[in-house]
Amino acid sequence: MTTIIQDEKTPHDYGEDIQKKISTKYKTANRWFWSAFLRFPLRYLIGTILMAASTYASTKAIALIGDVIGIIQRNIEASVPIFSADFISTINWMIIYVVITFIGIGSSIYIWADTSFRVQRDMRQEFYEVIQDHSMAFFDVNDSGVLLSQGMNEINAIRMAFHPSFRNLLNSFFTIMITSALIWQYDWIIGAALASSFVFYFIIAWLYAARVGPIRRKLATDQADLSAISQEMFRGVDVVRSFDNHDKEIMKFNNKSEEYAVDMKREGYLSAFYWPTLITIVITAVAFGYGLFSVINGRYLNVGILISVVGLLLNLNRQHFMIPSHLIFLQAGLQNAKRLWNLMDFNDPLSQPENPVEADWDNDVRFNDVSFSYPGTEKEVLKNVTFSIPSGARVALIGGPGSGKSTILKLLLRLYDPSYGSIQIDGTSVDSMHTSYVRSNVTMVEQDIFLFSDTLRANIAFAKPDATDEEIKLAAERAQIATFIESLPEKYMTVIGERGVTLSGGQRQRVAIARSLLSEPKLLLLDDSTSAVDIKTELRLRYAMEELMKDRTSIVVTQRLTTLVASDLIILMKRGEVVDIGTHSELLQRCPDYQFMCQHLPMSESLGECEDVDVVAGGRK
Repeated sequence: MTTIIQDEKTPHDYGEDIQKKISTKYKTANRWFWSAFLRFPLRYLIGTILMAASTYASTKAIALIGDVIGIIQRNIEASVPIFSADFISTINWMIIYVVITFIGIGSSIYIWADTSFRVQRDMRQEFYEVIQDHSMAFFDVNDSGVLLSQGMNEINAIRMAFHPSFRNLLNSFFTIMITSALIWQYDWIIGAALASSFVFYFIIAWLYAARVGPIRRKLATDQADLSAISQEMFRGVDVVRSFDNHDKEIMKFNNKSEEYAVDMKREGYLSAFYWPTLITIVITAVAFGYGLFSVINGRYLNVGILISVVGLLLNLNRQHFMIPSHLIFLQAGLQNAKRLWNLMDFNDPLSQPENPVEADWDNDVRFNDVSFSYPGTEKEVLKNVTFSIPSGARVALIGGPGSGKSTILKLLLRLYDPSYGSIQIDGTSVDSMHTSYVRSNVTMVEQDIFLFSDTLRANIAFAKPDATDEEIKLAAERAQIATFIESLPEKYMTVIGERGVTLSGGQRQRVAIARSLLSEPKLLLLDDSTSAVDIKTELRLRYAMEELMKDRTSIVVTQRLTTLVASDLIILMKRGEVVDIGTHSELLQRCPDYQFMCQHLPMSESLGECEDVDVVAGGRK
C-alpha cells in the first residue's frame, strides 16, 4: 500500500528543502550578499553610530589645531598671556575629542569585525548546507577542490568586503561629509568646490571599480584552480611519486601560479595609477594657494583658519588613498557572492516530490523500461532495462566494465532519477519518494570505500549515530573485523587516517560492511563488496552475511562464482542492456555470454575449507 505524507506527524521527518528555502529567502546573489545587514541590524547600527561619532571627534580635533594656533596669534597680538581661558578650553576639548576617537574607533572596529565574522560563519553554513543537499549530478560537474576553495576563500573575501572594506568606505563617507561641513564654516567657497568635486570623484571611482570586477572574477577562478591542483596532487602523492612525475606536477602548479600572478599585476597596476585621487590633491593645492592669498589680503583673520582648512584637506586625502583598495575588496566580495550563488542555485535534475509517498519495502522491486544518461552527457549507460526482483531474493549483477551494474545501484539509492522509465517498490515509483526515506531503507557498500578520518567506532556508527557499543561490536563481528579491532591498543576508539589510509584494503572493506550491517536496511546493495578481501575472509563474510540476508532483498555486483551459484537470480548486463535473467544453472545452459564469463571467474574449489568455528569466532584464524 502507498502512504501519502500529509503532515509533520509522520514517522519520517524530511525537514526543509534547504535550497528552496535559501532561494526563496534571498532570491538573488546581490540580496544574499547585502543580507549581512539584515542578519545583525542592531550590531551594525551601533557600530556605525560609534564610527560616525569617532569620525566627527577625530575630524574636529584636527580642526581645533588651527583654532589653537589662531588663539595663540590673537593673544600675542593683544599682548595677553598665551595660556588664556580660551586656549585651555580649546586644549581640553581636543583631549576630549581624542579620547572619544580612541574609544569610538576601537569599539566600532570590534563590533564590525565580530559581526562580520558572524556573517561569514552563517553564509558558510548556508553554502555548506545547500551544496550538501545537491544531488550527485552537481558533484559530477564540479570539482571538489574548487568547491573547497570557494567555500573557504571566497566566503572569507565576502567577509573582508564588509570588514574592513565597507566599514572603511562608510568611514570615508562620514569623513567627507563632516570635513565638508567644517570647511564650509571656515570658507564656503572652498567647501562648495570640495562638495562638487566629490560627485565626479565617486562617479569615476565606481567606474574604476567596475574595471576591476572582471579581474577579480579571474583571480577568484585562478585561486580555486590552484586549490584544486594542490588537493589533487596531495591526494594522489603516492601515484605521483611512483611514476616519478613530481616535476610535471610542480610545473602544472607553477603555470597556474604564474597566471594568477599576472592577474594580480593587472589589478595592482590599476590601483597604482588610481588617477581620480588627483581631484582631491588638486583641490588641496588650490585651497592652500587660495588660503595664502586670503591671509595676505586680510580675508582670513589669522593663519589658524588656513591651517585648519589645509589639515582637514590632508586628512581627507589620506582617506581617499585608501578608497581604491576598499572598492576592490567590495567588488571582489560581490563577484564571489555571485559565483557562490550560482553554485547554490544549481538547477538540480533530481527534485524532491511535493507530496512524498511511502511504500512497503518488503515487496517486489521492479525496473520498468529504464533508460539513463548521466547529467551533462548524451550517452545512455542504461537502455530499456526491465526486470523484477521478488521480495527477499538474493540477486547477483554481473557484466563487463561499463555494462551499467553500478548505475543500477545508484538509481535504487535515488542518487539519480531515470531519464526514462520508472523504478517501483510495491508498485510505487521511487521518484515519488523523498530521498531521505529511500536511503533510510536502502544501504550500499561501494566499490571505492570511503572512511572518515575518525575513530573506528564513529565510522561504523555513521549509519546509526545512536547505536550502542553492543550493536557496534555485533556488526563488527558479522563483518569479520571485530578481532582486528580488539587487537588494537585503543580498540574501537582507534583513529584511522584520511580515507582509512592506515588500514588495508580488506580491513577498509570490512569496516564499511559493518557500517552497512548496523543500518539494518530493507534493501542491501553491494558493489564488489568482497573484491578487496582474501579468499578465506570472503568465505567468512559469506557465512556471516547469510543470517543478515534472510528475509531481506539483496543485490550484489560480483565477479565471484560462489556468489553467483548461491544467488536466487542473476541479471547479466552488457553495454547497458539486460542480456539474460535466470539462475546460475539456467544461464549456464542457455546463455553463451554467461558461459564465457564463468570460464574466466575464480573457481569455487579454490576457496578451500573453513570450519564454522572460524566464522563464529569473528575471524580469529
